[in-house]
Amino acid sequence: MPNRDHAVCVSLPTYRDLIGYEEKDPAVYDSMRSGYPRFVRHHLISKLIRFLDSSEPEKQWDRFLFSDHQSCREAITHYAINKYKIMEHGGFTSLQVVRGSEDAGSIGAFLQHTGCGISSRQAENHLFEIGELEKRETLSQNEDPARKVKRVIAKAHGPQVSENDVLLGSSGANAFYSFFRTACEDSRAKGKSVWIRLGWLYLDTIEVMNLLAGDEERIIALDHLDDFGKLGEIFEEHGEKIAGVVTEFPTNPLLHACELERVRDLCQKANALLVIDPTMTSPKNAKVSGLADVVVNSLTKYAGSEGDVMMGSLAFPKSSALGRELFQKTSELICPPFLRDLLRMAEQISNYENFIDRTNLSLIKVAEFLESHPKVGKVYWAYQSANNKNFQKQAGSDRPGCVASFEIKGAFQTFYDRLEMLKSPSFGTHFSICCPYVYLAHYNMLKTVEGRKALANAKLSPSLLRLSVGSEDPDLIIETLKDALRAI
Repeated sequence: MPNRDHAVCVSLPTYRDLIGYEEKDPAVYDSMRSGYPRFVRHHLISKLIRFLDSSEPEKQWDRFLFSDHQSCREAITHYAINKYKIMEHGGFTSLQVVRGSEDAGSIGAFLQHTGCGISSRQAENHLFEIGELEKRETLSQNEDPARKVKRVIAKAHGPQVSENDVLLGSSGANAFYSFFRTACEDSRAKGKSVWIRLGWLYLDTIEVMNLLAGDEERIIALDHLDDFGKLGEIFEEHGEKIAGVVTEFPTNPLLHACELERVRDLCQKANALLVIDPTMTSPKNAKVSGLADVVVNSLTKYAGSEGDVMMGSLAFPKSSALGRELFQKTSELICPPFLRDLLRMAEQISNYENFIDRTNLSLIKVAEFLESHPKVGKVYWAYQSANNKNFQKQAGSDRPGCVASFEIKGAFQTFYDRLEMLKSPSFGTHFSICCPYVYLAHYNMLKTVEGRKALANAKLSPSLLRLSVGSEDPDLIIETLKDALRAI
C-alpha cells in the first residue's frame, strides 16, 4: 500500500502470513513485490542487481547496492571484510561479497540499520536510463524540492529551527546513523565514553547505537518509564564521562514521555548531548527543539503520508552550540535523498499540517474507545496517565499524533485474523495500519529465553499492537476494531 510501485507498506493479512514473513517462507516472499524498505528488497532493486550480475561469468557473489562509495567503505571496514569487489555505476556503488557467507549477512543487516542503500526510485531511474525499463513514475517538476521539504519541516519544529538548520537523509535511520557516527567520533576526542538510551527505542536506533559504540564505550539502557528515575543517579556516577542521552518523545512503541526539562538540565551540567526523536507524534505536535541539541525525525511518517517515499531529517536548533558543532561533519556523512524521492515528497508534503491535525482528533476518539473496552488491556498513547503531564508540557492539549499501542485480553491470532485493516510496519499514513509490533520488530527475541526476558523487562508484550489511524472516519476505525474484538 498504496497501489503504487514505490509503496513502503505491505499488508500481512493473516497470522499465518505474519509468521511466514518472519520465517522467510517462499510462499509469502514470492507474493511480495515490495515491503518496508530496508527490511525487504524492492523488486526494482532486485531487477537492477540481476542486470548487473548478468555480465558476471562467476556466480559466487552476492551484490549489495549502496547510495555512495563512502558508506560502502564504512561497511567493509566495520566488518573487516577481506574478500570483496567494488564497482561504481554512476550515482551508486555496488559491493560484492562471497555468496551465502557471514559477510553477506552482515552487509544486509548494515544496509537495513543504517539506511545506506539505494532507493527503489534510484533503481527505477537507472534501469530506465540504460533501456531496461520502458517507463518510470511520472512526477511533478520542482526547481528546488529539497528547499520545499526543509521549509515545511523547519516550520513544524518552531522558531528554533530554520530551513538552513535542517539536513535531509535518505531515511530516518540514515539520518540517525550519520549523526550518531559523528557524535561518537566527537565524544571520543573529548574523553566521553558513556551513552544513555532513555526508553525502549525504535529497532534500528538501538541497533545503530550498538553498531557504532566502540569497545571502550558503554551504553546504559533505561528501557521503561519505571526506570527513568534512575537517570539522576547515572549522571551523578558518570558525570563528565557521559557523551549524551538518546531518547524518543514519546517512545516507540509504548509512547512513554520523560520529563524533558530535567533531562536537559542533567545534560547541560555534564556538557552532554541531548538527542530527541519526536517522530511518533511528529515535531509539529511535540515541540522539543527548544530543549534538544539535535532533533531526529523520520519523514516517511506524516510528511510522506501517502506511503510511498522514504526520507529523514536532522534539525540543529540555533540555541545549541553543542549540537551545531556537529552540523558540518554530519552533512558530509549523511546519504542525501535521491532527487526523484525529493520530488515525490515535495508533491505531498503540503498536506503535512492538515493530516496531523486530522489524526490528532481521530486518535483521541479511538484511544478513548480502546481505554473503555473490556477486551482491551493496557493502552499506550501520548496522553496515557503515566506520562500525561510530561507530554503536555511540550505539546499542550489534544496533540497525540496518530499512534496508540494496545494489548488485547484474548486470543491474539483470532483478533489478528479477524481485523479488517491493513497490517504492516510504518505509521503516519492516510490509510490506517495495525502493526503486530513485537513480531515485526523483535521476532528473533521471541525465539530465545534471553530475548523474551529482555522484552518482559521492557514490558513489551508479544501481543502488543500498534495502531496508526489514518484519514478515515474515526467511527469507521472504531467499528472495525469492535468487530475484531467481538471475535475473541
